Amino acid sequence: MEPIWFSTVLSDELIKNDNYILETPNLVTDLLYRRIDITKVVENMAGVLTDKQPENREKGIRFFTKVLSELPNDFLTEMQLKFISKFYTDRLKDNHRVIPKVLEGYLALIDMKHYNIHFSGEYLNVLFREISCQSQVRQDRHNIYLTVEKLLDKDKEYIISLGPDFVFGFISAMDGERDPRNLLFLFNLLPKFLTHIPLGHLVEEMFEVVSCYYPIDFHPSPNDPAAVTRDELANALCPCLCASPEFGQLCLVLLVEKLDSTLRVAKLDSLRLLAASCKKFNVQSYIPFLKTLWSSLHREISQKTDDELKLASHEALSALVAKLATSVNTDQSFETFVKGIIISMQTAIAEAKTVAQFVQATKVLLTTGNSSKEACVIVTRLMIPAVVSYYEFKTSAKLQVASLEFLADLYGLAEHWEILSDLEIQLDEIPRLCLTAVSEPVKEYQIRGFKTLIKVVNALRADLVLPFIEVLIHIVKHGVDDDILTVSVETIHTIARKHPELIMDLVVRGKCNIESLVEEKTNLQTRLRLLSNLASIDDFTKVILEEMLKVIAINDENACVVVKELNYSLSNASLYTDKKVTEIESDHGLIDSVLSWLLKEIKTNSEDSLMHGFTLVSNTMCSLPSDKQLAIINRYSADLMEKCNNEEIYFPVLECLYRSLHQNAHSEYLDEVLKLSLKYALNGEKTLTRTCACCLIAHILNKADVGQRFELLYELLKGCLLLCNKEDANICDPLIQLFGWITKALIMRGSDHFIGWLQKILIALKQPECSRQASEAIRVIMTESPDNLNTKHHCRTSLLYKQRIFQSFSTSVEKLGPWESSKGNYLISWSYILEKAPKSVLNSEVNKITPLIIDSLCYDNKNLLVTMIDVLIHFVQAKHVSVAESLQTILPRLVHRSGYIESMDVRIKSLQCLYEIANNYKTVLLLPYKSDVIFGLAPSLDDKKRLVRDAAVRARTRWYLVGAPGEDTE
Repeated sequence: MEPIWFSTVLSDELIKNDNYILETPNLVTDLLYRRIDITKVVENMAGVLTDKQPENREKGIRFFTKVLSELPNDFLTEMQLKFISKFYTDRLKDNHRVIPKVLEGYLALIDMKHYNIHFSGEYLNVLFREISCQSQVRQDRHNIYLTVEKLLDKDKEYIISLGPDFVFGFISAMDGERDPRNLLFLFNLLPKFLTHIPLGHLVEEMFEVVSCYYPIDFHPSPNDPAAVTRDELANALCPCLCASPEFGQLCLVLLVEKLDSTLRVAKLDSLRLLAASCKKFNVQSYIPFLKTLWSSLHREISQKTDDELKLASHEALSALVAKLATSVNTDQSFETFVKGIIISMQTAIAEAKTVAQFVQATKVLLTTGNSSKEACVIVTRLMIPAVVSYYEFKTSAKLQVASLEFLADLYGLAEHWEILSDLEIQLDEIPRLCLTAVSEPVKEYQIRGFKTLIKVVNALRADLVLPFIEVLIHIVKHGVDDDILTVSVETIHTIARKHPELIMDLVVRGKCNIESLVEEKTNLQTRLRLLSNLASIDDFTKVILEEMLKVIAINDENACVVVKELNYSLSNASLYTDKKVTEIESDHGLIDSVLSWLLKEIKTNSEDSLMHGFTLVSNTMCSLPSDKQLAIINRYSADLMEKCNNEEIYFPVLECLYRSLHQNAHSEYLDEVLKLSLKYALNGEKTLTRTCACCLIAHILNKADVGQRFELLYELLKGCLLLCNKEDANICDPLIQLFGWITKALIMRGSDHFIGWLQKILIALKQPECSRQASEAIRVIMTESPDNLNTKHHCRTSLLYKQRIFQSFSTSVEKLGPWESSKGNYLISWSYILEKAPKSVLNSEVNKITPLIIDSLCYDNKNLLVTMIDVLIHFVQAKHVSVAESLQTILPRLVHRSGYIESMDVRIKSLQCLYEIANNYKTVLLLPYKSDVIFGLAPSLDDKKRLVRDAAVRARTRWYLVGAPGEDTE
């Protein structure tokens, strides 16, 4: 039987049967197979489309729109689309019930491939004439705006040709829109619209319609699942207000008015609008408002309480100055404006009584100078001499130090804008002032003077090098303050890069004569630190290292100090790159010298004095390529293995060589080294030997090639462990320690084998006599170290290993519980896990962790308490319900810990947690405990430590406010 859309019966069926709309897929199929033409369908629908009842006409339009939306977008021809466009245009004059589906249908029409933009002229004309947009429901209004956007995207030139009538129609359509989702859509559309469509005489009308929403004062409904926020609307509105250069005067009048508002959001929005407008408006728009704008900006910058307003003011000022700088060659407004800022800030600096006031003024000048090259020239040229004079007025010490820092910042600005050559006369004064400062026997002056000099070293002339070196060497030889010593060494290093010949003569061959390095005993260590630092510079490397290695080679009594300082400097990656260390090893045989010294001294020197040698060898090996590593390993292994088999004191030497091998550096001795390491890990008499052996086993296991090599090593390790006497009481501690290192090595390489070893540790944790050692093994697993199992030492490191440990530990302890017999060490083990676990992992297990924290608050262990209270603070800030449900237990214990005598950190953390609880949970939950907490915190107000007293005042004050008028009592 032939479908009814082939005849006029279609109209009757659509009127009678509401479900007939479900037949559209079948009609679309007939259209696609050309069994019927779409114009014929419209003709057959004439009855329903012209029916006297609006609801019937609505049914017809709904049916046809659905058909249209289901057709492929390339199916209809241009002629068919023209016919349908005319059809929909005529329907715009129909009853209001019909309009929604007309709007929806025309949107589908626009998306058709063969749609001609010229069809839209008549449609838009009728749309804006016949349809009162703001009388329609939200979705219909959105469809009108979406129609304009799609047509604009399709052909901007044609839309422009529609002229003022179209612009006026669009303005009228959106005038009075109140729905936040529609407004957000409009605000995102308008910048594009205003950029391409001339407004003609309708500029003021358009601006008035847009600006009526400024500033956005809107709060979304809490029940709206897809709410539009105030900030989203404000951020979208801002570009609309400055989208057209023609808005310049209108926008600035509005902006200036709102800057004087008492409403904070109005000020913030206006400052952001000012910054954004500078990208669109011409300079002339701003000239009438410059004094008013500066006054408003200065006021907001000078206020003390709102950092967000300050930042927005600085950003607006920077944008404004940068905009004005574009007119530097055409008028005087830019220069006048910048000099006005400078005069205001010079006055503020002169009147400053505190560093905060001084810095506030200098930040304005730095913002101004950073905005453009032209502004930087003016600011630096005027301010550098002014600040030098300010320093010489002998104001307070803190202000003088602050002025030195400001000079360094000004130099940085000049360097950034590449105008140093234009400021030679002004910049010469900065190093001279630095010399004056460092000549003062006051730490603050010296540190700031040197730090400023480091930043401006390119302005340091040769004639000032000697006076600086005199002061610096005096500090190096006689100084006792580590901070001053560190910055002094850095300063000499910086000068050496600028004037290498002078430093070679004055320091290396002069004040710190390298050739008689150890003859002068005064502060030998500090001089060695300086020289080893300078050795990182190519011009100094050969001269200094040869003398330092000579001291090591003759085994001078000061050789250990030389090794210590070499290790200190070579460990600094910013000084010594891997390439530099490799060059030093190749040219000077650093490892050979240090190893020879270690082997000579290992029987007579203490472990502490030798540790720097072990670390120096290990770190040097880290930097070498694998072929050089293997060459050194093969040269020393046989002799060292023999020595280690006889005496354990030699094992740390072997370990420091093998620890840093690359993963692809395969030594023939590796299996024997593993067996030897296992021997000393379990039976070594010295703690250092056992630790080194465990560490080396972990490194070998972690770096073994994936596949057969790893499995062979792993089976070898398990086989050796099976042979050890586990009944020996002395082996318990080292065995558990080894389990910890093996677990860490395996999990960091991503091997699932770690689970079995973790189980062994947890079984030990359950035994009271072994629980302490087991908790230490957990600490080893979770603690990161700069000297082992990291990428520096070429180990495999899994990014998610801490998450895996958390999950495995959590699952395993549940299966092995209860833990009452070793509860303390069990909780300590948990603290090691929680301290390092990512916050996202903790959040997923709040209900499991909270009881652990509550139990931990009863134990007198500083580290346990600090860690657990830290996690509790995190949970409180996230407002987790499990904490709220346990306040009855938590609050008394925290109050008790606020008086924990053994640790100030525990007291402060407890008070901080009490504050956060009062600040984050609802009043109704807190009121029952208010009086007890306030009474319990009273003793903390008299704590002997000021930081504790401060925390107590903060916490107690917040608890006083619980339930006070104005508090949220829900």
